Amino acid sequence: MADTAKTIESLQKRVQILEDREALTALLNHYCNIADAHDWEGYANCYIDDAVMTFESWGDIKGKKEITKASSAEQIFEGLQHSMTNMQFQVDGSDKATGTAYLWFCATPETSKPEVHYAFGGPYKFEFVRTSDGWRISRMRLKKIWAQGKDTKGVFGAA
Repeated sequence: MADTAKTIESLQKRVQILEDREALTALLNHYCNIADAHDWEGYANCYIDDAVMTFESWGDIKGKKEITKASSAEQIFEGLQHSMTNMQFQVDGSDKATGTAYLWFCATPETSKPEVHYAFGGPYKFEFVRTSDGWRISRMRLKKIWAQGKDTKGVFGAA
């Protein structure tokens, strides 16, 4: 009987880790989709209240209000596409997790002229916290390692 209880406990922990990884994947997919929809408040709601978002020339952006303001700089682009690949998460069943991913991003000022665009990519590093509303980002760092085209709007700084 003791072996059965230990087996069930072990399975429950393993299932929780799988569910957490799936929830983190869903959070980051939502994070990209909501940015593409130009919903900056919804984007900021992927973060906890006192989160820190770090992106190169933007520096450390602290708190949801400032994250909303900073991310809305992308509003100038009619077309946005944020894509994440190679998502990996370190979860252990606790209320904290970390993760990495790669960004592939493209923006075009006018979707009627898709040949005029700016693209870049690089690695993300995330820290997450489980909240009463599910997983949220507590810290995000993005490093741009490549760029294509010109940031004619000056939103993202130098490559």
